[in-house]
Amino acid sequence: MGKKVLLLHCPGDKVYLHDYYTSYSSKANYYWPPSDLVLLSGMLGGFDLAVLDAIAERLTPEETERRIFDFKPDAVVFTTGTATWANDRRFLEGLKAKFPCRLIGSGSVFLFEAGTLLGQAPFLDALILDLVSPEIAAFIQGAPGPFKTLVLPGRPIPDPMPGWHKQQDFSLPVPRQDLFRHARNRSPLARRRPFALVVTSIGCPYSCRFCVAGSIPYRRRAVESVLEELRLLRSLGIREIMFNDPTFTVSHKRIADLCGRMSVEGLDFGWTANGHVATLTDETVSILRKAGCHTLMIGVESARDEILALYSKGSTRAKVVEAFRTCKRHKIKTLAYFIIGLPGETRESTQETIKLAKELDCDFASFTVPTPDIGSKMRQDAIAKGWLSRETLTFDSTEFPVFASDSLSAQEIWELRQKAVRSFYLRPSYLIKKVLGIRSVRDFLFLLDQARAMFVK
Repeated sequence: MGKKVLLLHCPGDKVYLHDYYTSYSSKANYYWPPSDLVLLSGMLGGFDLAVLDAIAERLTPEETERRIFDFKPDAVVFTTGTATWANDRRFLEGLKAKFPCRLIGSGSVFLFEAGTLLGQAPFLDALILDLVSPEIAAFIQGAPGPFKTLVLPGRPIPDPMPGWHKQQDFSLPVPRQDLFRHARNRSPLARRRPFALVVTSIGCPYSCRFCVAGSIPYRRRAVESVLEELRLLRSLGIREIMFNDPTFTVSHKRIADLCGRMSVEGLDFGWTANGHVATLTDETVSILRKAGCHTLMIGVESARDEILALYSKGSTRAKVVEAFRTCKRHKIKTLAYFIIGLPGETRESTQETIKLAKELDCDFASFTVPTPDIGSKMRQDAIAKGWLSRETLTFDSTEFPVFASDSLSAQEIWELRQKAVRSFYLRPSYLIKKVLGIRSVRDFLFLLDQARAMFVK
């Protein structure tokens, strides 16, 4: 009988999301599964595989342990990140003491702080450096190594990115989407439920200093590999997709190929994706819309060009405005991301950013605080300037900031962030637009739930 492997999202005291580069707590009623576990379900599909998402199922630590004991896995592959590392470490240490199985960690934090984190959790058996490496399965099968894409206790830490380079294609076995509880996924952007998460690339070719994704070389998944997964999802009755790449719109040629194939095969999903301002030409947006894209998530960050340049954003305010106009022409809704209080911002420039959020007339806006993500250039800058301790490894972009620059205090950043949320979402014009957009009782109840989660403490 084959080995049993469990993909685990550890229990937590809040609703936590783990994308494969960041982790944070949900401040409204939204949730989707960890991106790395979706990819790993393909790489490990040859085992007797199960998925246990304790966050999605709202399981207590005790309930999670019982489920693990019942399955009796030979290996548990878990995901973690900066928002949950301390909590996950305590849970996993207790699990290891009660149940003798291999514990294998996944998360971008291990790419840059493997030695430190393994030192804090010496009971772990391996840390993953490459989500699509066949070495993960080989290690679970008992291969002795040496391994180039795994960190093992007591062995030298390998280069986390050997041979990785931009534009390198990869394929993987079709992720086991049938093992994920899609009915528990929630997003204000999704037009149909249930929806599924699909990942078509790793890393990002843009080098925004505040983002860890730009520190990981961009690799794209072969279009045929993506289509295989979409065919599976269609057979499972899924009609809504969230493409959860850091930047889905990197290549116009690849987008045209994928979207064209989706249309030819009748893969008529509704879907959302992340788009970079520099890529959202009229032609590209038109292709996205015809293939079923109804909402784009776009990083704006700041209203000031000098701040965008300082953080290597690759955009300007004028380009941002034009990108949102282009989306509106093609009837694609938008979610704009803003970072309130980046080092270099002032109260006045932050007020300009809040004003821009309203002027763009985006359908949704996300306001976060500066987060020193492990692997980001902004983290290196903050440590070098004495704003942040190198030992600070736990933080959450939707919580009170863990560092501040000379221009704004942490308290000022938090107050401005709270003001941004209220002034954007509580505008009479925005509220009227939302009410007029209600098409069913379910829409109404979901809107009330979102409002309660965002504003009722």
